[in-house]
Amino acid sequence: MKNTKVTNIEFATEISVAKLRASYGKMAEGYFEKEADEMRAKILNTPNTEELYEIKGTKYYVAADGDDQNDGKSPEKAIKTLDAIEALPLKAGDAVLFKRGDIFRFGRTMNAVDGITYGSYGEGVKPKLFGSPENYAENDTWQEVRPNIWKIDFPNTEAGGCILDYGMIAGVQKKAEMIDGLKENGDYCHDLENHIFYMYSVGKPNETWHDIEIMPRNTIIMLRDSIDVTIDNLCLKYTSSFAIHAPDIKNNINVTNCEIGYVGGLWQGTRVRYGNAIEFWAGLDDVHIQNVKVLNNWFYQTYDSGLTWQGSKTDTVYKNIDFSENLFEYNNADIEFFGKVGNVLENFRMERNIMRFTSMGWGTRTFDGGIRGIEGCVRAVTTRTGKEGMDIKSVYFTDNIMDCPARQTINWNIMKEQKQFVHASGSKLYIKSEYRTLPTCLQGLQEDWETEVYDIRTAPDKESLVKLFPRFEKGAEIVWDGE
Repeated sequence: MKNTKVTNIEFATEISVAKLRASYGKMAEGYFEKEADEMRAKILNTPNTEELYEIKGTKYYVAADGDDQNDGKSPEKAIKTLDAIEALPLKAGDAVLFKRGDIFRFGRTMNAVDGITYGSYGEGVKPKLFGSPENYAENDTWQEVRPNIWKIDFPNTEAGGCILDYGMIAGVQKKAEMIDGLKENGDYCHDLENHIFYMYSVGKPNETWHDIEIMPRNTIIMLRDSIDVTIDNLCLKYTSSFAIHAPDIKNNINVTNCEIGYVGGLWQGTRVRYGNAIEFWAGLDDVHIQNVKVLNNWFYQTYDSGLTWQGSKTDTVYKNIDFSENLFEYNNADIEFFGKVGNVLENFRMERNIMRFTSMGWGTRTFDGGIRGIEGCVRAVTTRTGKEGMDIKSVYFTDNIMDCPARQTINWNIMKEQKQFVHASGSKLYIKSEYRTLPTCLQGLQEDWETEVYDIRTAPDKESLVKLFPRFEKGAEIVWDGE
């Protein structure tokens, strides 16, 4: 194949404006294109953080052309690196603001500080914090080791993903076969011991592709034991772990107006791969997840779940959690939550979200060594036995759009006693047969534990779906193939 790289400015800018689709190479078409376009544009064109949040303390500015010898207290005196950010004398009420239009590749996790707002300033597209250490399409050290198989030094943690040209190709990891398994453009493997990354490319990679992002095991932003943290107006992409991981948080966390894409793919054992865009995790005793808002964000191409809360402890209180007005596209699962006996769930809101092409992204590919693609728009477990579960006081699922899910819609292991506290209304569920990767549409609440008859939820056609979906919500608007 002849070298086909195009040095076209329009191509490079097209992927940075509101016209961008979450699957650049193979775009699906849903029933709610206009609504999704409007929401995407609204998210991508929000005002800067200073206009949305009151910053009472000192504002520190970070720019790609900054200088760490500066104090960071003005755009003209911006700092540059994560080392400089970590050296700032941050106090509650301060803000760390990243320059729009810039790309930041810190190479390791940024740990959020209590009481701090992290956001944007300047003009242009949202500031990009990438897990990928560099754009390897700008690196001329690629060497051909076999016909169409190239190598490059990659002295980083495990590479769980490789994205070419902004998602035109999401590379397939050949973990078992390694170099012998590389057959198609984007196929890759990572020799961790020798720090070598191998990729199949017809043509030298840096002469063929505009952008090559290799995704190491590296959370972009960590919120550990955090209080009063806001993350606003950032673009977080290209990590095989988490974009935002919040283990053992306490309360008052806001994530707003962000773009989060191509997250996950990390191996756990020999079969399971994971990686969530945002995960709130309760792993310590007496740690509660309360007063959390995730609003007006765009989540796409998450290998596992776009947005989740879960944990390993039985005494956790999940209270005042608001996951609303977000756009989800091409995620394996959109919203996922798992509770245990002894947990309390109160005032959990999922409202006015648009969930599109669920289980149609790179996390659903059976040929990529994973087992994802089973969770759906909402995957939840609030009981493990059907006889006991978490204490649900109030859950609201209101005015959400589920547009062309490929597999499951609502898959929720729940007790009959819990259902009265789940308030679902205003849903629009539209199915397109050509996008189905299952012959049937799994949906509803998995509740019949006594007889273990679970396939009563199976809906192979619109008639069955209309009949069964009221188990979750009565009066939902359901369309199958436009009818």
